[in-house]
Amino acid sequence: HAMATQLFFLFQRINEVRDQAQMDLFRTRTVSDYLFDKDALFARLNLSEDEFKLYQNIYQSLAPKPPIPDLVIYLQASTDTLIERVRRRGRGYERSVSNDYLNRLGNSYGEFFHQYEDAPLMMVNSENLNFVDNDADFQLLLQRIEGMRGPREFFSIGSL
Repeated sequence: HAMATQLFFLFQRINEVRDQAQMDLFRTRTVSDYLFDKDALFARLNLSEDEFKLYQNIYQSLAPKPPIPDLVIYLQASTDTLIERVRRRGRGYERSVSNDYLNRLGNSYGEFFHQYEDAPLMMVNSENLNFVDNDADFQLLLQRIEGMRGPREFFSIGSL
């Protein structure tokens, strides 16, 4: 069901982009947990070669034009940390996610963001940060965002 799932998310996000285009972007802040440009990462990992070619044709035919973000934040963590966080979150549909898949996904993200230049980018090593359970970590991230001066910044803290 990988192709159906991939197309479902593609169409869902295209509709969200259309809805955002109709909003008054000067009065509303929008925070998104996805970046349209990275959609192909999941397609590449989950589809067969023929399905991926078809997916690319569909994507290019639809030619989604999402707004360019003011800032992209890429949260990095080791595969072991990701596995622990997925398990702690306890979502049933995530239980079957394999260590190998998370490792391949993490590598794909790393390669993608290493080359990403379409918007300002803050890469955050979240290995020793917990934005969900520790408000101080979240406030520290907000401070770093406010203090960002260039198009690319890396944020990391040592082990606690």
